[in-house]
Amino acid sequence: MCFYFVLLWGIRYNMDVKLIIIDLSEGEINMKKNRTPGDMPQEIRLAYAKIAGLIIMATPYPETSVVVAFYRSLQELALKDKERRAVLEFMLSPDTDLQTLCNTLMSVELEEERNLLRFSLVEDIYHMLMADHDEGDEEVRLFNQVLEKLSVQEEHIDMIHLMYKNDSAYLPELQPEKLTSKVARQTLAGIIGLGVPIGMVAVSGERGLTPRGIASGLKAISPGRDRHKSLVPGLLITLAAGGMAWRSAKWLLHYPDWKRQWMLKRLHKSEIKKMKQTAKLIDADILMMQKQIESRAADFAETDSWMTLSKLLNRSRSLVRVKIESH
Repeated sequence: MCFYFVLLWGIRYNMDVKLIIIDLSEGEINMKKNRTPGDMPQEIRLAYAKIAGLIIMATPYPETSVVVAFYRSLQELALKDKERRAVLEFMLSPDTDLQTLCNTLMSVELEEERNLLRFSLVEDIYHMLMADHDEGDEEVRLFNQVLEKLSVQEEHIDMIHLMYKNDSAYLPELQPEKLTSKVARQTLAGIIGLGVPIGMVAVSGERGLTPRGIASGLKAISPGRDRHKSLVPGLLITLAAGGMAWRSAKWLLHYPDWKRQWMLKRLHKSEIKKMKQTAKLIDADILMMQKQIESRAADFAETDSWMTLSKLLNRSRSLVRVKIESH
């Protein structure tokens, strides 16, 4: 019997999702890297994007935040300009029913890849539904149809809901520090900073921490020959060592906060990069639409649909730019 452990990891803002299958059959470990949604054939990626696009068109007046979430999912699919145009054309005039699109996704032969496709799509759609904090009846109905046709169980939805709820909470929030903890940490750092120079003098001196012992310890620490040694260099060296010990102790005691801040900076940089890429894709599609409108000026009905979608993308691009500036 063959057992599989599916390991999915990665931060939505930062790392690519990877799928590793560990095959433990016959007592051997064989690791296989499988395709992610962005690695799938064109037909699969287009079906994925078209299903997500149906969510946008499920309401007469989609919100820009939903469109931005939609384009975030398109990034992971690595669609080319012509492929995104095909998706937009489908959104304006669907020529394939939902059942056929879902069957296309379910046609992926390898079970692990098929599961990754299903859950990734459902998660993307869920993010789109929650983007405007207003789940419309038609959107929910369409979402439930996708769940049924992709055979996604209720416990999987609960997991996706929990992931969405904790999407930005994988790093614990920095809680206000209690006064007692702050005093204790500062006191400990001070003791270390004071103890290092005292220990240096005590070890180097001949009579402990008596006045003569301190003087002999400072002279012993001072560089140079014995007869020419002075107390001042030794004093400066011990003070410098104490200062370094104090600063090092403070840094070590603050390490969890330092590490969290470093990770947050990485995430913010990655998020900005993602948003800039989103804006780039939207800009490219707006330019394509403008050319489409100019070339079909005589066809009022088709031109009107493209103009409506172009206005929606323009507003979405403005939202992305505001988010970039706010970071």
